Amino acid sequence: MRSVTAILQKIFTTQFYIQNTGFFLVLFYLLFGVVDSSSLVNYHKGLMIGFLEGPSFLLIVLALWALYCLKCVGFVMKVMQSQGYEFLYPTMGSMDKNRRLREWLLVHNTIYLPVWIYSGIAMVVGFRYHYYGSSLIILLFNAVMALWPLALYDRKLFQPDTFFFTGYLQRWINRRFTKPPVLYFLYELFTQFPRRILTAKLVSALMLWLTFFLMQQGDYFELRGLQLGVMLSVLLHLQLLTHHRAFDDTWLNFMENLPISTFRHYTRMAAVYLIMWIPEMVMITVNAYTKTSALSLLMVFCLALSLLMFFRALLYFPKMNNELHVRYVLLTCFVVLFMVLGHDEWLAILLLQALSAIIFFRKYRQYEPYIES
Repeated sequence: MRSVTAILQKIFTTQFYIQNTGFFLVLFYLLFGVVDSSSLVNYHKGLMIGFLEGPSFLLIVLALWALYCLKCVGFVMKVMQSQGYEFLYPTMGSMDKNRRLREWLLVHNTIYLPVWIYSGIAMVVGFRYHYYGSSLIILLFNAVMALWPLALYDRKLFQPDTFFFTGYLQRWINRRFTKPPVLYFLYELFTQFPRRILTAKLVSALMLWLTFFLMQQGDYFELRGLQLGVMLSVLLHLQLLTHHRAFDDTWLNFMENLPISTFRHYTRMAAVYLIMWIPEMVMITVNAYTKTSALSLLMVFCLALSLLMFFRALLYFPKMNNELHVRYVLLTCFVVLFMVLGHDEWLAILLLQALSAIIFFRKYRQYEPYIES
């Protein structure tokens, strides 16, 4: 049983946290990085008391936890219907039902663990300050979030065509819409992995909202502060970049043999990330168009697009796994941050675009899909 548990943890839990590294980095920054370390405990204590005593605030917190649960469920379901994991059906289907449910319970709750930890501390605070009703609601809510997905996972084993919200949408679009190549990956995200892109976009929007909120509270507008928020927003898209590489490796290898120039492949990559970042561009424009010039807004958008393209181009290096990629990404952000603080944004944009183009044109035709050893 231990070997089965270890294999399932590697397939589901380990891959979940690897693929969502950017999401957890930004979440960690929001929870712990924006507050001075000396007041960190009081900050979280006040936050917990806030949603324990406020029904509206508690509903918002529960909704966010529910979205995270849907993200966990969607990940498990997509792994089960991914190529290469067909062995899960006969392997787990042959188990005793009670044992199989215990395995699913362990898999799901190790992925859902961050919510359990934070909500557990909140319940302790609630009982300490006599918020018994709210604490019980949190306990019951998380118990439901921990148990209801097990039935869905078990049903998937015996009915492999079970989809999680998106199967019928995908079939409807396939019958009515012919996609240009630039939309292949975006179509894949919205039909096969909607929770992944929607979660990234929601947290990205929250990051930008927090940036504008902090500047509004201080009654000032600082372009460099906005650019810092934009860099953090870009970091939230790391899991989408890794998924883009996996999608290209799996489905678009044939395009290298078509009579299409490398330049057109490069413009297609740029267009993918330009379209992907349109929601953030709209949000920034709405909140900042009266506070800065159009040229400054263009510079912010170009910086975000350049970072996205450079981070994607890094994945064309051989043996560039997720751990190495995150290291280079953080190093790049460190350098770009100092250039932004020194008002050298256009220089940073030119360097990022030049490096992206050099890497892409040198590596695209030589690239071979990365296989984890």
